[in-house]
This record gives sequence, C-alpha cells and structure tokens, in this order.
Amino acid sequence: MTKESVSLPELSFFHTKRVFLTGHTGFKGAWLSKLLLLAGADLTGFSLPPQTEPALFTLAVLEGEMRSILGDVRDYGALKAAFDTAQPEIVIHMAAQPIVRESYRDPVGTYSTNVMGTVHILECVRQHWNSYDETILYAFPPQ
Repeated sequence: MTKESVSLPELSFFHTKRVFLTGHTGFKGAWLSKLLLLAGADLTGFSLPPQTEPALFTLAVLEGEMRSILGDVRDYGALKAAFDTAQPEIVIHMAAQPIVRESYRDPVGTYSTNVMGTVHILECVRQHWNSYDETILYAFPPQ
C-alpha cells in the first residue's frame, strides 16, 4: 500500500495526529477520511457500515489505509472502547441520521442517533481529557 501525501499548510496541523472520526463511512465522512489520510493523520473511524452500494468509502479503498471500526454511536460501550483504544488527540463527530424523510418515519431513532450519539461522543471526550491537568479545546484553533 502506497501512501500519498499533500503539503497544504492548512493540513499540516493534522500530520501524525491521532484523529478519531465518527461517520467515516458516509459520503462526507469518506471524503474527510481521504483528506486526513493525505495530510498524514493517524486515523481511526467509527461508524455504521456504508449505507449505499456502491459506497464512496469502499470505492476509495479507505478501509486498508485507516483503522475502521464498525459500530453505532448509540452504543456507548462500543464507542468508548474504540475511543479508548484510539487515544485521540483530535475528535471529529460526523455520525448522524441526516435524511429528513427518515426522521419523519423514525423520529425516536433519529433523536437517539443525532442527540444521544453526540452526548456519547462528548462523554468519551470528557472522560478522556479529564485526566489532563490543562486542556483547551477549540472548535476553530486561534490564528
């Protein structure tokens, strides 16, 4: 397996960083996975299996280039185990149920995924970084 890399200054921040990405098998998550891998990130993804056939995640052959863990953000135990194994420095949460029609059909499932899944990832972050003496989290790093 050959690993390509890019040298965009904006992406150099991610070089060698341990990144934990939820929703990596979705369309946007697959593109972000590719970009992070090109930037040289040490990437772990946590997501449901791809929902489409063919799936960008599969077509881009990402599974062999990263740690891909299939799981559901609603399953706190599985998410926490993956998170603890990855020991991330950066967390990007993209797992969601984004389909409006599906939200009408299954509002409880949508709420569970989108709200409780977010609560679960935030709890993983809180517990992980609570052990550090000083932690500063930025949605957008200061310039």
